[in-house]
Amino acid sequence: MPEICEKIARQTLECADFVVHYSDMKSFWRRLRKHVFKETEATIQRHNEVLDNLMQQFRDKMALTNTETVHRIAEDQDINGMEYVRGAGRNTAKNCLPGTREEILSDIKCWIRSTGEDEPRILLLSGTAGKGKSAIAHTIANWSHERGGMRACFCFDRTREAERRHEKIFTTIARDLADCDITMRGALARAVRDDNELKHTTDVSRQWQELVVGPMREASKAITAPVQIVIDALDESGDANTREHILDLLSQKTDASSSQPAELPANARIIIISRPLQDIRDALDASHVRHISMDDIPPASTHNDIQLYTSKRLAGLRNFNDAHFNALAEKSDGLFEWARLACEYIKGTNKVGLGPADRFDAVVTGTSETGTRLLDMMYTRIMEEIMPKHEHREAIPVFCSVMGQILASLEPLPMPALKAMRLHFPDRRNRYNVEDVIRSLGSLVTGVTDPQTPIRPLHASFYDFLTDKSRSHDFFIDRSVVQGDLAFASLQVMASKRGLRFNICSLENSYLPNSSVPDLAKRVKDSIPAQLSYSSRFWGIHVSCTSFESSLAKEVEAFFRGERLLWWLEALALMKSLGGSVVTLLSIVKWLSVRSSSSFLSNKFLRVLGWSQGHAEFTHVSDAAADTLRFVRTFAITILRSTPHLYLSALPFAPRQSRMFRKFAAKFPSTLRIVAGHVENWPQMEKRIHTNYEVNSVAMSPDGKCIACGLCNYTIQVWDIETGEALYAPLQGHTSVVSSVAFSPDGYRIVSGSWDQTVRVWDAKTGEALGSPLQGHTDSVRSVAISPDGKRIVSGSEDKTVRVWDMETCEAFGVPLQGHTDPVQSVTLSPDGERVVSGSDDKTIRVWNMETCEAFGAPLRGHTGKVWCVTITPDGKRIMSGSEDNTIRVWDMETGEALGAPIRYTGPVSSVAILPHVNRIVSSSADWTIGVWDAKTGKALGSPLQGHTDYICSVAISPDGHRIVSGSYDKTIRVWNIDAIAGKTSVAALQRYTWSVNSVAISPDGHSIVSGSADYTVRVWDIDTGKLVAPLEMHWESVLSVAISSTGKSIVSGSADGDIRIWNVETGKESGVLEGYTDAWSVAISPDRNRIVSGSGDGTIRVWHIDTDRIYHLSGHSDVVRSVAISSDGHRIVSGSDDRTIQVWDMRTGKASYAPLRGHTDCVHSVVISPDVCRIVSGSSDRTIRVWDMGTGELLCAPLQGHTDEVHTVAISPDGNHIVSGSEDETVRVWDMQTGKGVGSPFRGHTGPVLSVAISPDGKRIVSGSEDTTIRVWDMNFLNRHQQFEAPAMCFSSNPAHALHSASSFLRDSNTPAPSCTNEEGWIVGPEGRLLLWIPLNLYPGAMDHMYAPGHTLVIPNNTPQLDLSRVAHGTSWHKCRE
Repeated sequence: MPEICEKIARQTLECADFVVHYSDMKSFWRRLRKHVFKETEATIQRHNEVLDNLMQQFRDKMALTNTETVHRIAEDQDINGMEYVRGAGRNTAKNCLPGTREEILSDIKCWIRSTGEDEPRILLLSGTAGKGKSAIAHTIANWSHERGGMRACFCFDRTREAERRHEKIFTTIARDLADCDITMRGALARAVRDDNELKHTTDVSRQWQELVVGPMREASKAITAPVQIVIDALDESGDANTREHILDLLSQKTDASSSQPAELPANARIIIISRPLQDIRDALDASHVRHISMDDIPPASTHNDIQLYTSKRLAGLRNFNDAHFNALAEKSDGLFEWARLACEYIKGTNKVGLGPADRFDAVVTGTSETGTRLLDMMYTRIMEEIMPKHEHREAIPVFCSVMGQILASLEPLPMPALKAMRLHFPDRRNRYNVEDVIRSLGSLVTGVTDPQTPIRPLHASFYDFLTDKSRSHDFFIDRSVVQGDLAFASLQVMASKRGLRFNICSLENSYLPNSSVPDLAKRVKDSIPAQLSYSSRFWGIHVSCTSFESSLAKEVEAFFRGERLLWWLEALALMKSLGGSVVTLLSIVKWLSVRSSSSFLSNKFLRVLGWSQGHAEFTHVSDAAADTLRFVRTFAITILRSTPHLYLSALPFAPRQSRMFRKFAAKFPSTLRIVAGHVENWPQMEKRIHTNYEVNSVAMSPDGKCIACGLCNYTIQVWDIETGEALYAPLQGHTSVVSSVAFSPDGYRIVSGSWDQTVRVWDAKTGEALGSPLQGHTDSVRSVAISPDGKRIVSGSEDKTVRVWDMETCEAFGVPLQGHTDPVQSVTLSPDGERVVSGSDDKTIRVWNMETCEAFGAPLRGHTGKVWCVTITPDGKRIMSGSEDNTIRVWDMETGEALGAPIRYTGPVSSVAILPHVNRIVSSSADWTIGVWDAKTGKALGSPLQGHTDYICSVAISPDGHRIVSGSYDKTIRVWNIDAIAGKTSVAALQRYTWSVNSVAISPDGHSIVSGSADYTVRVWDIDTGKLVAPLEMHWESVLSVAISSTGKSIVSGSADGDIRIWNVETGKESGVLEGYTDAWSVAISPDRNRIVSGSGDGTIRVWHIDTDRIYHLSGHSDVVRSVAISSDGHRIVSGSDDRTIQVWDMRTGKASYAPLRGHTDCVHSVVISPDVCRIVSGSSDRTIRVWDMGTGELLCAPLQGHTDEVHTVAISPDGNHIVSGSEDETVRVWDMQTGKGVGSPFRGHTGPVLSVAISPDGKRIVSGSEDTTIRVWDMNFLNRHQQFEAPAMCFSSNPAHALHSASSFLRDSNTPAPSCTNEEGWIVGPEGRLLLWIPLNLYPGAMDHMYAPGHTLVIPNNTPQLDLSRVAHGTSWHKCRE
C-alpha cells in the first residue's frame, strides 16, 4: 500500500504541473477533453490514463483538482511573505520606438538565445545620460515577456532610495521568476518553507544563492530556454558601497577554472544597464561579462535611429520632412533624451505666436554644445518658456519651492500627497497649488495627469540639472531650503484628522501575529495614505537636516507630549518600518544636542558622539526621545510581531519611572497591572539574544550595527544589534568550536579562529568564505586579531605560538612567534600596528615586533595564574591583562613594568576591553558577572552587571562607547547600556539560584528558609520578603540535603563532595565538618542536637555523636539511601532507599526494629515521621505515597495516588493531619492523612521537578524547592478557604481575583494546560499559537520560569512580577483597552 500511495502522489503532482500550464483553474477535466493543443496530444493521452486510474481508485475526479489547488495554495503561503518591490518592473511605455535600435536589440536577442556553456551569461550595457539605455532595457524585458519563459526585470530609481531597493533586488527577481514557471516556483517555495527569516533577509548574498541561483539551477534541469533577468539603472541604486555586494555577486568566481560567474546555469542571461561609473566598470571587467557601450555604437546607426524617432514623434506636423528630422538627429549628439525633449518642445503650444517651425529653428540653431551641455541648453530653453525672464521674480520662488519639495522628498509622492503636505507648510505664503506648477512640466516629470503616479523627474539628467547650480543657474533647486518645511509639514500631517490614530488598521484580534492578518497589506494601504506613510517614516530625517529653530522644536515637543507618539510606533510597526524609529530618535537627540544631569544620555556620552550642548529649554524633549529609544529597543520585536501588544504588553511592562509609562499607561486602563515587582527604571541590560549554542567570542562591527559571535556548534553568527535578528545564515566551514572572532577595521570582513587549528576569513556583508582556510597551527586556535590597516591577521594557539598572516593572500607572514611555554590564549595589536601582545597559560605576557617577529624585552611577569586575555589602550601606551588569578593588571608598553596595584575581581577574568575616551575598563568573569572599572584608580564603577547564568567568555564595546556586548555559555548574547551603570537601575544583584534547589527546610521560629543547591551553596532566606540573609559557601559539589536544629541556631548540610558541614546561623560561619563519605544524600539532626544522621550512596547510614565524635554505621540497605528522618522523641531513625525498602532503626542500639517495609515498586526518595511518632510517610519513584504504622510496619491505607510522575519528597504538617508531596510532575499536592484523599487541586507553578518540600511550624505555609531553580512559598490556608478549589485558568498572582477574565476565549476550551510561564522569547502562548502577553525577559528574567500562581505568597528569586489580569481587554476585545 505505501508503494501505491507513493505512485499516486507522484502522478498527482505530475498532473498538477501539467494542469497549471494548460488550465486557468476551471474544471480541468472538461478542458482536457475539449481544448487541447495538437502538439500535446500524446501528453494528454498519458494524463487521461492516469486520471482514469485515479478516478477509479478515489471515485472522485475533484481530488485531482484539490491536489493541484492545495499544492498551489501551499506554495503561495510559502512565497507570498517574501519582500517585494512593487513598481520596479518592466514598463511598455518605455520601449524603444519600433524601427529604432534594431541592430543592438538584435545583437542582444541573439546573445540571449545562444545558451552555450562558453557564452558569457552577463551583459553590461553602459552609456552616458540620455543615450536611451533604459529604453533598450524595457524593450528587451517586454520582448521576453511576449515570448514567455522565465524572465524578470528590476529597475533602480534614485528618487526611491528610501525604499532600499538594493536590499530587496533578488527577493523581487526570485518572485517574478517563480510566477513564470512552476518548477521555479516549487523550488523557491521549498527554499523559504522552513526559513521564514530568509523571506525578509537583507543579505543579498543569501537572496542570490538561495532564492535565485539555487531555484534557477533546479528549474534549468527541465528548461533549456533562456532565463532572462534585466537590471536597469544600477547606477541609481545609491553610492558605490550600496551596490558593492550586488556587484561582488555578479562578478565573483568560486571556481578559478571557470570563465562563468559562480553557479549560474548555462541558460541564464543577465543584462545590467548603467551609466559608465568606475566602480561598476571595474567590478564587471571580467571574461564572463560581455560589455556593450552605447558610445561605441556607430554614429550613423544612432543618427538613423534618432531621425526615425523624431519623424514618428513629430508626425502630423505640417511642413516637416526628412530634412528637419535629419537636422534634429545631427543636433542630438546621439542623445535620445535630448531628441525627446526637442520633440516635446517643438510640439508645445505654451507660447503665443511661436509655432513648431519657429521652435524647430530655435532648437537646431545658435549653439554647438554637445553631451551634457546640450541637454542643459534644452532644459533651460524649456524652463524659460514656462517661466519667461520677466516673470522670474514671481515664478521662480514658486517653482523652486514646489520642485524643492519634490526633489527633497526621500521618495516620490503622488500629486494628492504633495498637496496634502504643502497645506501644512508653516508659512502660508508657501502653500502654493502644486498642480498649478506641475501642470506645465509634463515633458519633464511623471504624474502630471495621473493622480496615483508619484511625481519625479522623467529622466535622471533633469534631476542632475536642477541640483547643480553651475548648470541650472536661476532654476537651481537647493534641497536644504525646503527641509524645514517638510519637517514641519510631516509633524502636522501626523497630527491631522486623517493622521495617526489608535488602532489605525482596525486589527480585530490581539491573539494573532501581524503575519496572520490576511489582508494587512491592504489595510495599511487603505488606512495610511501616502502623505501619512511618508511623514511617519521620514519626519526625523527632515528635522535633522534643518538648522535648529525654536518653532520647529516646539512642534517636536508636541509630538512627544501626546498619544501621537504611541500611534506613530503603531503605524511604523504595521508598515514594517519600526527599525527606522531608532534613526529618527537618535536624530532628534542629536538635533537638540542638550542634556541635563538627569537625562538618559550623559554629557560624557554626548561628547563621545561629538554632539554639542545647547537649547536647554528643550532638554525634556531630548530626554523624551531618549526614553522612547529605550522603549523601542526593548519592545520592537514585540510590536513588530503583533502590533496590539504595543498597548497590551509593551506599555504596561515599561519601567514605572520611565517617561513612556508615566505619561501613557493610565490612558489604557484595561491592560494588565503589575501589582508587585514592577521594575522602576530602565535596566542596564537592553536586550538578550538567544543563540541556541554556547558563545565563545563576540565582536562588534566598526559602525556599531552588528554583533558577530563564535559558537560551540562550529559556526559564526552575525546579528543586528537593534532588532536582535540574525542577518543571514550561520557562517559554516569550521569543523570544531569557533573560539574567537574579529571584525576588520573597515567592517567588510570577519576573521575567525577555531579548535580545528585554522583561521578563516569571511565577507561580513554576505557571510561568504573568502579564500581558503589559513593553515599552519598544529593545535587549537584560541584568539585572532586584525591589524589597524586591515592587512594582517594575528592568531594565538594551543601550540604555544603566535602567527601573522597576510589578509589578502591568506599566506603566513614571517616565522611563527615562539617563546611561550604554554598555550597562547589571547592576542592583540597596538594601534600603530607595529606590535603584537600575547597572553599565555604560562602566566606571562609577551610583546612582539610585527615586522621582525622578534620579542621586545623579557616576558611581563606578575600574574599567578593563566593569562586569559590582553588588550591595549587606544593611545598604545598601556597593556591590560586579565588572569585566572582573579586580577586585572596594567603594564607600561615601553618598560614592561606593572602600573599600580592589580584590580582584584571576584572570579577568573575571561575578557577585558577598553571603553574609548572615558578611561574605563570592562571585564567579564567566570563568575558570570561583568565589571566596569576606572582605569586610573582601579575602582569598580557600580555593582557588577548580572544576568548571565553561566560562564561569560567575551565582552566587546560599541565604537561610540555606549554599549557593552557580552557572550556566555548560557547560550545568550546580552547588550548592556553603559550610561545606566553609574545611574539608577532597577535590576539589582540577583539573589537567586541558577541551578536546581535540592533541599529546603524551615527554621523553628518560621521566619527563615534554608536551602541547598546544585550550585554548591547553602543559603538562608527571609520567608516573608525573599531576601537573602546569608550565603554559606564551603562545599565544592552539589548540596543534596539540609537540616536545621530544634533551636534554629545550627544548620547541617550534606553534599555530593562527601562532607557534612555544620554552620552557625548567627555568624554564618562553618563550625564543623564531618568527613568520610563519598557523598551525603540526606542529613537529619536529633531533637537534642547531639546527633546527626546521614544517608549515603554506599547504602549505609551513619550516626555522628557531635559531643564525643563517635560514629556508628547502620547497614541493611543494598542501594543508595536517599532519605533519613529522626523521630520527634529522638528514639527512632527511618531510612528510604533505592532498594525500594524502608528501614526503621533504634537510635540507641543501631539495630533494625523489624523487617524492611516493602510495598513500593521503585526507589524510595523520601521518608518522614509524624509528630506523634505513630506513622511513617514515604514517597517513591513508583508515583505513590504510602502511610505506614510506625509500631508494626504495616500499611495503614491504600497508596495515595494522583501524581503522574516520580514523588521526590514528602512532609507532614505539625498537627499530623496533612501530608505534602512534591513530584517530578512539577506539582505540590496536599493530602488528608486520615482519608488519604487529595485536598483541593494540586499547587501548580513550578516549571521543573519539585525536589523538596517543608511545612512551617504553624502549619500555614508550604515551602518547595525545584529543579527550575526556584523556591516557592504556598499558603496552606488557601486550600482551607477553597475546599473545592479549582485554580483560575490564567492567574499570575497570589491573589485569585487577579485572574484573567474570559480566559476561555484565549484557551478555546482546550485540554492543553494553561501556560504557567513564558516561552524563550517572552511570550505567553496559548492553543494554536495564540499570543496573550509578552514579558521583557531582560527586565523580568524570572518570567520564563518563576511566574506566580494561585496560592503563592512568595517566589524566590523575588524578581518576578505579580500581574493583575482581571481588567485586561484581550482577543477580539483588545481595542477596548483604551476605554
